[in-house]
Amino acid sequence: MVCPRCGSHDVHIATVSDSQTTEKVKGFGCIKACIGWLLFSLPGILCGLCGMGKRKRTTTVYSKVVNVCKNCGYRF
Repeated sequence: MVCPRCGSHDVHIATVSDSQTTEKVKGFGCIKACIGWLLFSLPGILCGLCGMGKRKRTTTVYSKVVNVCKNCGYRF
């Protein structure tokens, strides 16, 4: 394998991993509020607030194989 920048044959194959974290925050639950209203009338609307503000965090890890030239450091 040849480096496209400098033409060197001293190329190393490496695995690079990257992670991305996303976070969701729960809001007012309309379905819970409707069911609460049907069961408990007006105070049941407050059931829609149950679980509000909880955070759900998900992390996704990506990994890819890159070629790194040991002469100039170019990644391709």
